[in-house]
Amino acid sequence: MSIKRSTRVLALAGSLAALPLMLPGVAAADPAIAPVDLGTLPGDLFSEVNAINDHGVMVGSSTPLEPQIKHHATRWDAQGRITALAGLGGEQSEANDVNEHGVAVGWAHKDPSRNQTAVKWAPDGAVTALPSLPGGDYAYANEISGTGVVVGTGNGADGKAHALRWNADGTVVALGALDGDYGSALWITRDGLTIGGTATDAAGRNHAVRWNSEGVITDLSPGIADSTPEDMNDNGVIVGSARLGGDPKPVRWEQDGRMTWLEHPEIWAAWASAVNDAGVAAGGGYQVFGTTNPARWDGAGARTTLSTERGLGNDIDSAGTVVGLENEIAAKWDASGTRTVLGALPGGTYSNATRIAANGVIAGISYNEEGRWHAVYWPKAQG
Repeated sequence: MSIKRSTRVLALAGSLAALPLMLPGVAAADPAIAPVDLGTLPGDLFSEVNAINDHGVMVGSSTPLEPQIKHHATRWDAQGRITALAGLGGEQSEANDVNEHGVAVGWAHKDPSRNQTAVKWAPDGAVTALPSLPGGDYAYANEISGTGVVVGTGNGADGKAHALRWNADGTVVALGALDGDYGSALWITRDGLTIGGTATDAAGRNHAVRWNSEGVITDLSPGIADSTPEDMNDNGVIVGSARLGGDPKPVRWEQDGRMTWLEHPEIWAAWASAVNDAGVAAGGGYQVFGTTNPARWDGAGARTTLSTERGLGNDIDSAGTVVGLENEIAAKWDASGTRTVLGALPGGTYSNATRIAANGVIAGISYNEEGRWHAVYWPKAQG
């Protein structure tokens, strides 16, 4: 559900599409397995899904083609029907997460000057502005627990970006910080008791961190040159990458705070992008220059390369099914490693499966015949 993971997925989409194919071409998809176009809001041309809940409800944004991208917060129900989520009077908004009760969170501009605040949308679409820190004029929400606790980031009178928690009653709390100027709460467990995210130290280096229910911070990577968390499960286990020097390598931070280096035969960078509640992770890395390969790591940290062709693993479900892409087309791999090509929209040359829900629904993006990316989903992907 993380927006952090979405950012990496979309950034890599552009870099992968720009690289020449170095391995055999795209595998053909079963015509019975094809993405459903989730479309856009009226007048818009692009859309993307940022999160999907256990029931298949999706949230994200729809955007027009203008001199700059302008986000419009959007919800799709489990049948793929699109709805615009209300804003706060400004021109942009975006939904970043939705919990099992259908409550969504994200951000919205409050006025034409683009002052931005974190917001929450009820299942009926009603919007509520979440309070900022005293003196703050910028905030956004990243995720919401099953208990209604929201986490995100916002500035305060000191000008620093603080990791924030909004309690179920709407009150805002600044979470503990390291010695730097930035912190962001990216994930929260369903019970609302454990928060994961990132914070900078006095030297400006990024650290994976975790907060307890009192907001006390724990640095998960002390002494590490740089670490980047990518996902957290409902046990508070976090995965991502870290650097002692040179390229980042995949890691998992356990419940007790230990850092486990995941197996990484790559010469260059590798990372874990997602983790399920059993601690099994998905991700990928470079094994030859310019080519990433999708991978899965078991609970002991042993790696399975899912494909020797170019691709990535983006998300993983409780059964160990990994979704991602292979040779620029969305794919999934079941627990035994069997691959299913998920295809693209008619005429599209690129697709990417970015999320898999507990009910097996897969969400992602695909280019259409006009070269525009649309949010898509696979409601009954088999294989």
